This record gives sequence, C-alpha cells and structure tokens, in this order.
Amino acid sequence: MDAGYKFHFKNALWTALVLVLSACKKDGPEPDYPAGSNQYINDWILDSMQVYYYWNSSLPRNPDLNKDPLPFFATLKNPQDRFSRIYHNAVPESYLPSPVQHFGLELILYSAGGGAPQATVALVVPGSRAAAAGLQRGQRITHIDGTAPTAGNIQNLIGAAVAQRSITLDVAEAGKITIPAGTVSENPVYLYKTFNDSPTPVAYLFYNSFDGRYRHDLVQAFDAFRQAGAKELIIDLRYNAGGDVGVCAALAAALCPVDDTDIFIEYRGNQRAGIRRETFAKTIAKTYSGTPFPFAGIRSMRLPLSRVFILTGRHTASAAEFLIQSLRPWTAVIQIGETTLGKDMASFSIRDNNANKNNAWHLEPLVFKLYNAHSEGDYPSGLAPDIQRNELGGTLLPLGHPDDPLIREALERINGITAKARTALPDREPHIFYDSREAADRNTSFIVSP
Repeated sequence: MDAGYKFHFKNALWTALVLVLSACKKDGPEPDYPAGSNQYINDWILDSMQVYYYWNSSLPRNPDLNKDPLPFFATLKNPQDRFSRIYHNAVPESYLPSPVQHFGLELILYSAGGGAPQATVALVVPGSRAAAAGLQRGQRITHIDGTAPTAGNIQNLIGAAVAQRSITLDVAEAGKITIPAGTVSENPVYLYKTFNDSPTPVAYLFYNSFDGRYRHDLVQAFDAFRQAGAKELIIDLRYNAGGDVGVCAALAAALCPVDDTDIFIEYRGNQRAGIRRETFAKTIAKTYSGTPFPFAGIRSMRLPLSRVFILTGRHTASAAEFLIQSLRPWTAVIQIGETTLGKDMASFSIRDNNANKNNAWHLEPLVFKLYNAHSEGDYPSGLAPDIQRNELGGTLLPLGHPDDPLIREALERINGITAKARTALPDREPHIFYDSREAADRNTSFIVSP
C-alpha cells in the first residue's frame, strides 16, 4: 500500500494541459545514467519539476545530481513550498508513520494550562480495530508498549508500533488494550445528529474526508436533518484533511443556492499552465471516488439555511479548506475553531513510466493555486476563524458533545447568547509536544490527475 493518503482532483480538462507541458521537455538526447542510480532518479525529478512545478522559474540551474533523492529534492523546493513531496514505500524516512492508517486512532501529547504533558486519544475511526477494542476519544494513555510516552520518545514509539503491526496502550480509564494493525476503512460520516434545545433544530455533521464511496451516508444525514426540520447547520471539519473535489463541490452545492452552471473553482498554474475555471456540474461529474452526485439529488438535500457554521482546526486542509472558500461567494459562513492548515494548492502525482529504470519514487509537486468563483484564494497561512476556540483548552469530549468548546460556541451563537452573557470558556493555550495527525498533514496529497 502506498505510504500516506492520496486525495485527488480528477480532471479530464488537464489532458490538453499535459500535452502542452509535455512538449516543453528539454531538448537533446536524454542522458544515459545507470538505471536506479541517484543521477537517473534526480534527473527524472528535475525534468518533471521543470515542466510541472508551480515555481519552476525558481529552480536551481545546476543542482548536484549525485545526492540522494530526498536531499536533492529539498534543494529544488521554493521557500514558499510546504507540501510538495517525494516518497518511496521502501524508504521510511520519506514519510511519517501514521497510527490512524494502521490502527484507526490518533494520539496527541500536550499540556493545558501549564500542567504536565499528557498523551490522549484525539480521534478513533468508527468501525476500526481501535474502536472495536473500546478505545474512546479523550482517554489518557500512560504507556505505549510498556514505555511512558514523552516528547522525546513518542514518535519513535509510534513508529515501532507501526513497524511491528501491533500496539499495546495502557489507558488510564480502561486498563491495557492491545490493537493489531489492519486495514482501516473510514466512513467519513462519523456522526450526525440534531440538537433540539435551541429555538429551531440544529443539525450537526462530523465529516472527516470527501469520499464519494459513502455518498449514501451523506445523503442519509441530510434526509434526517430535513425530517427534523433543521434550519441551522454545524459541519465539523476539524480533522478533515481533504478528499475528492467532486464530493467537495457536491456538498458545497447542497449548502448554498447555486446552479450547476455556476463557477465552483479556478486553477492557476505556472506561466505555461495558465488559468482554468470550472463549474459545479463539471467538477461534480468528475467525481472519482464512487458515483457522482446527480445535481437534482443535490437540490433535494438542501436545507432552508441562511448561513453555515463550520468548525475547523489546525488539521483542516485541502478540499476541506476549499469547501469554506467555495461557499463564501454564495452564502454566509461562520468559521469557529483554529486557523486551518493552509494547503491552498494542488499537485500532480508523477511516476517514472520506464519500468526498466528501477525507479519506484513517487513525485508530487505543487502545480496549481486554488481560487473560488470570485477569484479569491491565496491562503498559505490558513483560513483564520471568525471565532477563535481551541478544543485542547480542557478534556477532549466525545464528538458531537454540546459542551465541546467549538460546538458550544456555535450553539450559543445560534441561540443568541451574547458574549457578555456566555459562561466563560477555559480555552487555555495548550502546548503540543506531539500530534500523530501531523502525519496526515504531511502524507496527504491534494492531487489533480491528467
């Protein structure tokens, strides 16, 4: 299995672009470097970057092809580039080990209010082996495979557990739990419910990736919201790393009164790639993960909304960020939580097609900046919330709990509770020593495919 997550923008219109860019290959015969050598691999990397890379004009003129591929690639990256990457499944240092991929859980080591660092379960994937073992969000971990986790050792402990395909956790609230590694199939619709303590029913959806294979679950959630008479909606994207842009477009169209011919997204590439704009209908039709949403079905999902509350965190990224950005020309968005990751670009996934050259590296350079229908974009530092709230100010509560700081803030806004009348929230600034979700930040790619 490939290291990391791959979240794609499938887009047939790039075929013409690829034909144009492919014509820009360097002149003259290809150098005859030995198959699998650093020179061969690095020449392939450089050639690809010269064609596709967003910052191709800033590439060094004569980089040293004798370096190992990872340090060589680092010398090519523009200082503004946080997310281009190259990885090899057999080179562990090219990607971070991720417990969510193997066990279905995320861990964080942090201290709140100056207290001692505490390892805590941040997320459990429903239906995973971690969930089957009884692990729950907010539980405290005292030992990992017999060793107390610290800032200095927790990443190595997680890496060792991934390598041995098993992890044993001492859980303060539940004792010792052993979880074998296995395939994690994540239904992104973790939870949907309706809060009925407000003047009008408030719909809540925890949505963790844009995956068209679970279209029915998303439709089912909105059916339940409609039947409950919901007129307000809270979408929780605090851990959502992105996904299929076709699903992103479909969800956006369900949340605002757009037509299928309205513009959804604008792609801006390097000086050769130019600018492309795409409608909702065209983007939705190119859904790659499952069957595309029919636009008539999307209209039937719509709730009588005048605004949408979206909960974000430092791991809200890619298509999740673009959902917020894409809605802003069409409806009011109230963003609550933390500033998002700032992944405002898309990549190509490039492999060496010459099977005889012993090159198994995967190259994913950033190639496009993303903009909404009003040509608004360029948020590499993330999307700042309208209302700042940090879930780590206290104990991590179950997903969907009304006392969760982000949910509580949204409900109080909906209920018209003024800032002066609100109960003070702890919101102490935490110090994070380790966060396994950062592997998703680094390993996740936001890809457009030719």
